[in-house]
Amino acid sequence: MPRQGRIDYPGALQHIIGRGIERKAIFKEEAEKETFLKQIKGNLTKSSMRCYAWSVMDNHFHLLLETGNTGLPEFMRRLLTSYAVYYNIKHVRSGYLFQNRYKSIICDKEEYLLSLIKYIHLNPVKAKIIGVDSLNEYRWTGHREIIGEGQEGIIKREEVLEYFGKSQKQARQAYEEYVREGACLNEDYEGGGLIRSAGGMSEVIKRRSDEQEMCDERILGGGDFVEQVHMQLEAEERIKVKDAEELLNKISRFYGQKKEDIIARPIKEVRAARLVYLYLGNKYLSKSLTELGRQLGIKQPAASMGLAKGKEEIRRIGGEEKILI
Repeated sequence: MPRQGRIDYPGALQHIIGRGIERKAIFKEEAEKETFLKQIKGNLTKSSMRCYAWSVMDNHFHLLLETGNTGLPEFMRRLLTSYAVYYNIKHVRSGYLFQNRYKSIICDKEEYLLSLIKYIHLNPVKAKIIGVDSLNEYRWTGHREIIGEGQEGIIKREEVLEYFGKSQKQARQAYEEYVREGACLNEDYEGGGLIRSAGGMSEVIKRRSDEQEMCDERILGGGDFVEQVHMQLEAEERIKVKDAEELLNKISRFYGQKKEDIIARPIKEVRAARLVYLYLGNKYLSKSLTELGRQLGIKQPAASMGLAKGKEEIRRIGGEEKILI
């Protein structure tokens, strides 16, 4: 059976798992893990991705990311390529470093965010590398970062702690207790589909035919969530933008403004159209904000602010399909 395409769209929560080729070690020294973490942080800084959890083992890694305007494939290509080049030069080797494609599982954030954070940060405990009592001192997961002991700056720490309490102290204690309780649970979130979402094969077998739900091995969530993701994908598939000229034509037609004015005249009448061009150009044409800003005659900081305002404008008009379809 041919493999299914990767699912990705802005706002998607993605559990990423990458392994070394033939499951061999890809992080042989602490310095290599440190380099990989620096590369993760650097790529996060350059993108609109958000990270909620991470762990780096000797032969694989886990990331829990929320996709932004930067697509997951682009983010991961940059990360894995930069690390593979570094590793191959250091070890005087050539060829592939990672096994096949990395695995990405789109997850129901409301249902699974906290469970995945716990699962990923307990990876070295479940692998019997350390005991749960040593997790607060262990450097190679994002757990220490959340409790305020690590300085990596990778995880959206404040956002995670908000789920556990109002004060920092209360939230940290509740989070640590939550993780500790998970050490004795037999949980597995490395795949998607109905079986795992339902609580195991035994639960699926119990279901009557009229209780069956839509499922997809690329998705971790219940039938309603899977259906929601597929509807999102169908909407994305209907939206096709060939090049900047086509995008400008569509925006020009929607706002009733000349293309030349949208590009060259930063006046009130075309402000919304320019913001939307920034947002959609970044999303669908894979153009950098620097490139788009240069085209519109603005500098990168202004383009960055315009990106967020463009997204707000898309929400105001009821979605980008109003312009693009």
